[in-house]
Amino acid sequence: MIDNTDRPGLGIAMMLAGIAAFAVMDAIIKWLTADYSVIQVAAMRSWFGLPLLTLFALRGGGFGALRSSRPLVHVGRYLLVLGMTLCFFWALSRMKLVDAIAITFAAPIFITALSMPLLRERVGVHRWLAVCAGFVGVIVMLRPGTGVFQWASLVVLASVVFYASLMITTRAFKASESSATLMLYPQLGMTLTGIVVAPFFWTAPGLADLGLFAVAGCFGSVGIMCLTHAFRLGPAALITPFEYSALIWATVLGFLVWGELPDSFTLIGAAIVVCSGLYIIYRERIRVVRPPSKLTSMGPDDLN
Repeated sequence: MIDNTDRPGLGIAMMLAGIAAFAVMDAIIKWLTADYSVIQVAAMRSWFGLPLLTLFALRGGGFGALRSSRPLVHVGRYLLVLGMTLCFFWALSRMKLVDAIAITFAAPIFITALSMPLLRERVGVHRWLAVCAGFVGVIVMLRPGTGVFQWASLVVLASVVFYASLMITTRAFKASESSATLMLYPQLGMTLTGIVVAPFFWTAPGLADLGLFAVAGCFGSVGIMCLTHAFRLGPAALITPFEYSALIWATVLGFLVWGELPDSFTLIGAAIVVCSGLYIIYRERIRVVRPPSKLTSMGPDDLN
């Protein structure tokens, strides 16, 4: 049997493919929200994406992998996914694709900031400085107090907080819950919610738009599958930085479809946030590779 963790090159390729899939899905979602309610778009994306995601989950361990002793955890994760999805899709309908995706780069910063109060993880001076620098980058992108400030940007930021909280729960329960349950149950909740709520916001889609809904759902599931495999094939510290390739896809798709280009504030802010995120990943790698020494009162973790 091949050890997947010894194939970092393939892991990077899977990460790049997954990020590209998500970028295409986001572009389609932005297009569809011009004619359909955010609730209908979120519901139909889940409907079309769930079958493929279910097959992927079952392939990893069969129905036995779907057993869970913590139903309330999955209810909480479903609510986080619901908030994240509705906030991000709504914001996509009101701002540039590249601006929205650039703001999502703040996710590692929020994950680091939340890991101390929620997971009681030690976050030292170096990572706190990186978090502060990252927030400066976010402020540069948001530009509060200027005439170009968009309230939709704050909604994207809210979706990032939901996402960071979701990742915190993944860390907290990864030992007691299978990857299949953590991945599938929130999407199942989204599907069931859509069945109940979407009819109140329904606009009958034409055949072409129905195809776009199907493509968006499939690309979303493919993105999840690619990222899941990516982190199995290579170390997180090597794989994670390639998430920032989303900015390239967002710029290209935004220009080709809507004639949008990022302005200098978005690029400068995104650069600050990306550098902060990369430094956080670097410090995390040091923390894992070099545990605190028993011979000194202060180890590397105290400054990480």
